[in-house]
Amino acid sequence: MLSESNLPVIIINTNGETIPDEPKIDGTMGIIFNDNGTINNVNDNFNHYDGSIGIETRGNSTQGFDKKTYSIELRNSSNQDTSVNLFGMGGEEDWILHAMVIDKSQVRIPMSFYFAQRMGHYASEWKYVELIVNDDYRGVYILTEKIKRDDDRVDIAKLSEDDLTGDDVTGGYILRIDWLGGGGFESNYESLGGVPMTFQWYYPKEDKIEDLQIDYIQNWMANFEEALFSPNYTNSQGVRYNDYINLNSFTDFLLINELSKNSDGYKLSSYIHKDKDSKGGKLNAGPIWDFDQTYGVSLVCSNNDFTGWTYLQNQDDCGDHDSMPLWWQTMMQDSLFQNRLKCRWTKFREEFLHSDSIDTWIDEDVLLISDAIQRNFTKWDDHIGESIWIEPQPIPQSYPEEIQYLKNWIASRVVWMDNNMPGNCENDILDNVEQIQNDRRVDVFPNPSNSMITITSNISKPFDFSLYSSNGIEVMKGTIISSNQEINISQLPSNLYLLKVDNQTVKILKID
Repeated sequence: MLSESNLPVIIINTNGETIPDEPKIDGTMGIIFNDNGTINNVNDNFNHYDGSIGIETRGNSTQGFDKKTYSIELRNSSNQDTSVNLFGMGGEEDWILHAMVIDKSQVRIPMSFYFAQRMGHYASEWKYVELIVNDDYRGVYILTEKIKRDDDRVDIAKLSEDDLTGDDVTGGYILRIDWLGGGGFESNYESLGGVPMTFQWYYPKEDKIEDLQIDYIQNWMANFEEALFSPNYTNSQGVRYNDYINLNSFTDFLLINELSKNSDGYKLSSYIHKDKDSKGGKLNAGPIWDFDQTYGVSLVCSNNDFTGWTYLQNQDDCGDHDSMPLWWQTMMQDSLFQNRLKCRWTKFREEFLHSDSIDTWIDEDVLLISDAIQRNFTKWDDHIGESIWIEPQPIPQSYPEEIQYLKNWIASRVVWMDNNMPGNCENDILDNVEQIQNDRRVDVFPNPSNSMITITSNISKPFDFSLYSSNGIEVMKGTIISSNQEINISQLPSNLYLLKVDNQTVKILKID
C-alpha cells in the first residue's frame, strides 16, 4: 500500500512477534527521511535511524483499537538504551509513536502541543510519519517526545539520591495526576470525588526517590494547598498561593484544557513540575499530554457541547472525580487569577488563537498529510463515516467533513469563551518583572516574507535561535542580540519554516 511518501517513513521489525502491552520486546527500526523535501521511498536506505529498539503498546482506552500506539526505546548494539536526536527534537532514548486513533482529523494532538508552545511552555515536539510494522502498513502517526526530565524536554534539575538537603533537595520533581492506583502520596485535601487527592510519582520514579525528598515535596505541596484552600488564599506562614506557582502556567493550562474542552483534562494524564529554589522553585502546571478526546470529538463530559466549563465537571458523563483536584474551582474564584486569565486569553486571541490563525494552522497541516491521510483511511476503512468511539451524531461522512466539523466547533467554542471569560485585564496587579520572566515572547514579522524578517522579543539578554524547514532540517541558526533584529532569509527556497527559541516554536510561511 505504501511505496513512497512526502512524510518520513518508519519501518519496524520484530521478526513477526506480536507487540505486547508490556514489557517491551526487541526489534529494529529504520527511518527513511530524505533532505530538501525529497520524496521518501520505502526501498531507500535507512538514512535517519537504523538500529535496535525495545517496543510495547501503550494507552488505556485506546488499547482496544487495532491501530495501536507504541512506546519506543532506542538501543545500541549492546542492547543498552541510547540517546539519539530524531528530526531535530533533541537527543533521547524514549519516544512515542502516537496513533491518534480517536481523532479522525489527525491534527488535534499536534495542534494542542503547538498552542501550548505558543503560550510559552514546553510541550512535546512531534513529527508526522507513516509507519510499517512487520511489513504491515499501519497508517499516519506522530513520532513525539515522551514526557521526561531532560534539558530538551522538561528542563528542571536532575535529582540524584544524594540531593537530600538545602537547595539540592528542592528540585526537580514531576508529579502526575492520573487513574488511582499509582504510587505517590495523599494530599491533606479532598478531590472532587470526596477522597483524599493523590499525587503520583513520575520523576524521580517511585523506586528512586529518597525518604527526605518525599518529605520535602509532600510538605511543600501541603504549604501550597493550605494557602490555596484558605479563605484569604494565604497559609499560616503568611504566604499567598500564587507565590508558590508560575501563575501563567496555571492560567494557560486551564485555557488550553477549556479551549479544547478536554474530556480527560485536569484529572488524567496531567502533570505538574517544580525546579530547584535556586532556579525559581515555583510549581508549574504541565506539560500537557492527553488531548485525543478534545475539540468536540466525544460525548464524554459533554465534549461535543461547545458551551460550559470543563473544570466544573458538571455536564453529562463526567467521571473519574476521585482524581480531579479542586484547585481550578478554587483559583477561578480568585480575582487575581481571573484577571491574569483574562489578560492571557485576550492576548492569545489576538495572535495564534485568532480564528483565522487557527484555520490556517489546520489547513497547513491537512495539506502536509493530505496524501498520507488517503492511505491511512484506506487501511482503516471502517473509521471514516462510522462511530468508533463515544461520538456525537451525525458522524462526518468524509475526511473534509471531519475537518470542517473541527473548524466549526472551535469557532463556536472561542466565541463562547470570549463571552464568558471572567476577570478584568486592567486590574492585573502582578508586576512587569514577573510578566517578563514567565511570559517570554518571541514574534516574527512580516509573516509571510520573502526577504527580511524581524525577530522581536521581550528577552533582555542575547539568545540563540534555529530555523527548521518543514521536514525538520536545520537551515539557519544564530544569536539574537537586540529586541528587534532583522534576519535575511532571501536565500531560502519557498517553504514553511519553524523558528525555535528554547521551548517556543513560531511558524513562518515564506513565499516567493
